Amino acid sequence: MTREKIMTELFEFSSPTYYKWTKQDKRKIFDLLNYAFTNNELEEFIKTGKINKIEELGNQTHFFELAIKFYKTVKHITNFKIAKNLLYILERIYKENSNKIVIEKIAEAIYKSDKELFEKSEKDRNLEVVISMKLALLNLIQKQDLSLLEYICKNRKEIEKNSLRKISNTKYINKIDFSYANIAYRA
Repeated sequence: MTREKIMTELFEFSSPTYYKWTKQDKRKIFDLLNYAFTNNELEEFIKTGKINKIEELGNQTHFFELAIKFYKTVKHITNFKIAKNLLYILERIYKENSNKIVIEKIAEAIYKSDKELFEKSEKDRNLEVVISMKLALLNLIQKQDLSLLEYICKNRKEIEKNSLRKISNTKYINKIDFSYANIAYRA
């Protein structure tokens, strides 16, 4: 489809009007559309009412916020070190399974990961507490959408870095930081 045809369908006007607006009137909207969108993206919008590139940008922000909440919840349930180790495990399992989320493999890794997930002092402290933490972590992971877990695996470093930054910039602890029952895994 030509740019002219796209614009006439998008604005629902005739070809002469398109030429008048672009050549004589030099309306800025066309400069913006030419700057921001390709012909394929505008055709996609005409056909579907959406542009996947824009949809994905919105999802990135949403996923990032959910990933931060997930990480904070894990830190609340356990501690900072275990939360960080869990993200390493998730990332490792993701890579080992050809960049796919396999809940069974994650569960297996959590149950077998005394050395990798827990420090020696925690492991020796109380076996029941460790098992309880493992169950809580697995329960939390099972409640997550697979696409969020995939996002976490792909962006582990960014999540850790920004989680720390958000904590260091606040003077007070927010109530939401501790109410993990309200965290976004309800979606």
